[in-house]
Formats: sequence, structure tokens, C-alpha cells
Amino acid sequence: MRKVLFVLSFFCNIILTFSNMFTNLEVEKLENVNGKISYLKVTSVNPGDTLLYTLTVTNKGNEEVKNITPTIPLPKYTTVMMNLVTPMEQFLVSTNENDFTIYPYVGSDGKPVSDSMYKAIRWTVNNMKPNETKVFKFGVKIN
Repeated sequence: MRKVLFVLSFFCNIILTFSNMFTNLEVEKLENVNGKISYLKVTSVNPGDTLLYTLTVTNKGNEEVKNITPTIPLPKYTTVMMNLVTPMEQFLVSTNENDFTIYPYVGSDGKPVSDSMYKAIRWTVNNMKPNETKVFKFGVKIN
């Protein structure tokens, strides 16, 4: 099986215009060992592996921040795993990295598109109080 090394100089395209907003993106490889899920450091991946991304956004300012939209392009050659997306409230998907809609996106044929068609995900945060932290997670399977 071909090994793929993921370079994680990540595409965290957080759309934040506030100088006191801080973000951190971490990635872990999920592995099932004897029926128990282990979280491993990512050094390489193979087709079929699952990665879990955790984005932490913190308002380090003294004022409430309104209407932020953490947006993350999905890595190429992956399929988003909707059962690993949290929070699901105010979660949007895009098949072109520009236009976002509520999951699932319905194609012109009236049917939901495959989860492998999504190119980016986004959350909408109405407001964040000073020193408040929000955590967003999503998983992908390597194709």
C-alpha cells in the first residue's frame, strides 16, 4: 500500500479580521487498537486512515467579537467524515471553497452530493465574549 506523507503546513484559512483572535490547529491520526481508539502523532498516512483535526479559536481581547466564520479547506484526496464534525450547529459545507450551504448539499439532480465532493467546511459564530474559547473538530478519511 502506498504511503502518503502529509505536509501539515496547514491550510487553516480562518477568516478573522480581529487582532485579538488566536487560533490553533492540531491534527491526530485515529487508530483502532484492540477495540480502543488511540490518538497518534501524524508522521505518514495510508489510504483508509482517519485524521482528526481540532481547531481552537480564542478571543483574547477585552471586547465581544461578533460574526466570525472559521473556514477550513479540506485536504486533497480525503473525504470528510460527518460523524466526526463538531459542533454540527451552524456548520456549513462547500463543493467549491466559495459558496457555502447547510449540510447536506443537494446537487442539481435533487440528491445530496457525496461527502467526498466537499472542498471546505465553515462554522458561523455569532459572538465570542472576552477570553472565550470555541473548539471545532472534523475528521477526514484518506482516499
